Amino acid sequence: MRQALAIDYGRKWYVMIAVGTGIFLSTIDGSIVNIALPTLVRELATDFATVQWVVLAYLLTLTTLILGVGRLADMWGKKPIYITGFIVFTIGSVLCGLAPSVYWLIGFRVVQAVGGAMIMALGMAIVTESFPPSERGRALGLTGSMVSIGIVLGPTLGG
Repeated sequence: MRQALAIDYGRKWYVMIAVGTGIFLSTIDGSIVNIALPTLVRELATDFATVQWVVLAYLLTLTTLILGVGRLADMWGKKPIYITGFIVFTIGSVLCGLAPSVYWLIGFRVVQAVGGAMIMALGMAIVTESFPPSERGRALGLTGSMVSIGIVLGPTLGG
């Protein structure tokens, strides 16, 4: 006869803060550049059609990778991939700030989106495992709110 292991939910709010921060950063980067597109055209000496790929590269990469990252996490574990996502996202963000041309910026946005996909794909799953069943609805509602806040604040902060 096997004894059921008691799950410790004592660190659930620390997990929520970490996951909420990751989700917020990933979603904010989807919309933060939109308001700056005309400035990027001028500063990077390019045309508007090219600079639109700064936004598109991020969003296309993010949406393309989310399902695959979820499957990868099923095989290798959520935590290591989530942490790797934070690292890749941070490196991509730094590189975006150092980009010498629009083409480098587009490439670095792809790197940033790879990390963002790791964060977005696993955030809700990690929160679901970190909260007891009776509190999961509220926890998922909070993570959903972070998505909305990130999308809304992106253009404001980008401006």
